[in-house]
Amino acid sequence: MRYEVLIESNGTKLTQNTDANPGWMRPRGAWDKVLSWLAFFALSSYLLFYVLVPEAYAFGPSLVLLLALLVFRWKKLLDGVDRESLALGGVLWLLFLGQAVTLALHGEDVSEFDLSTRYVAASLVMLFVLKYSISARCFFLFGAIGALMAGAYGLYQFEFQGVSRVAAFDNPIHYGNGAMALAMIALSGVVWAAQQAHRRFWLAILCLGFVGGMYASLVSGTRSGWVAIPVVTFIGLYVFRQLLIQRKALLVLMTMLIVTGFVIASQFDLVEQRATVAVNEFIDYYEDGRNGTSVGLRLDMWKAGVEAFKKNPLIGAGPSGTDAVVGDLIRSGQIHPAVEDFRHLHNQYIEMMARYGVIGLVSYLLLLVVTFRLFMRKTHSNIPEVKALALGGAFFVTLHAIVNLTQSMLERNIGVTMFVFMVVFIWAVLKREETRQNKSIDVVQSA
Repeated sequence: MRYEVLIESNGTKLTQNTDANPGWMRPRGAWDKVLSWLAFFALSSYLLFYVLVPEAYAFGPSLVLLLALLVFRWKKLLDGVDRESLALGGVLWLLFLGQAVTLALHGEDVSEFDLSTRYVAASLVMLFVLKYSISARCFFLFGAIGALMAGAYGLYQFEFQGVSRVAAFDNPIHYGNGAMALAMIALSGVVWAAQQAHRRFWLAILCLGFVGGMYASLVSGTRSGWVAIPVVTFIGLYVFRQLLIQRKALLVLMTMLIVTGFVIASQFDLVEQRATVAVNEFIDYYEDGRNGTSVGLRLDMWKAGVEAFKKNPLIGAGPSGTDAVVGDLIRSGQIHPAVEDFRHLHNQYIEMMARYGVIGLVSYLLLLVVTFRLFMRKTHSNIPEVKALALGGAFFVTLHAIVNLTQSMLERNIGVTMFVFMVVFIWAVLKREETRQNKSIDVVQSA
């Protein structure tokens, strides 16, 4: 059996005799290498084509899930899984069970269970990528390039093709918010990049990725993601408050990035127009009863969702019951007829209440809270890679939570896949770096 020699960040071997200290080595056979390369391919393609290529967001997770189901014994996958990872897997299963049980109680069609199974799939994928993942360097590199490509695509569509709201293979919302998510991941690696040997390269690629992703979000005209920017900014400054104070150059760089982002946003007529329209439509809804606008329709959807929740607060009205409530409110003239044309209620929290009741809402909130706390706890790590990845995870969960105040991202396959699998991928890479660094320290201490 061969063993992988642990390497320090400067490239030196921690031990010259692999047989003398095999306890700290990881078995590496030919099959392990194949699985590692397949995992590398799956995660890299997921990040690179996250918002640009149809079905690319599903290809990587599907490949990893297939590998987990076909080539592994579950006992082997569970070996060495720590309590934090089990907690993440647990809340994914809890959300699945919360939805599946309520759907069964409502007697819904089997097809309604499809989205819920994605959470189980994500937990299985997590077990696999905890064993076979990519490095933090690769994760930040591919994430930044993915954001940069999204920005380049947006630039071409907006400036040269004259598209008013840029979209990729789906609607502008998934393109804009997906690009912003990649931008946040690139931004989270900036402080880590400043500590690397080739920091100029890393700072350049991550900053370009951040700018590209934010530009893509702006030209998409997607308002929901913009609301998250102040919260994400606060989290980043809080996590790195001591380091930014100690290293004035980093503080200046971060300030420049933030200010540049706000300046660019302020110069876009599209941003100002979309924000002004939203405010005016909100006022018109309550003062004049105009509910045929974008904001007005959303408010009517939320009204319908609350009414559906009241039917059975514990388990909700179910998908069919929610549709029935919408139909009743339309016929009675209480909401706009166009509400019936939408597949969801444009608010994930109200959607959970309407379809799955308190059980569904609590399960969803637990997923958000547990994942956010897990990532925020890791931001206290002394390992730069772990700290940066944890910040990226916290950014991502925060963005998702705020976006879903006006969207129901988890009511479509694309929304579920772009959320839960990104969470488990970030977590797996984080745990890989944490384990690698901790083993390196143990080997040095035992030498």
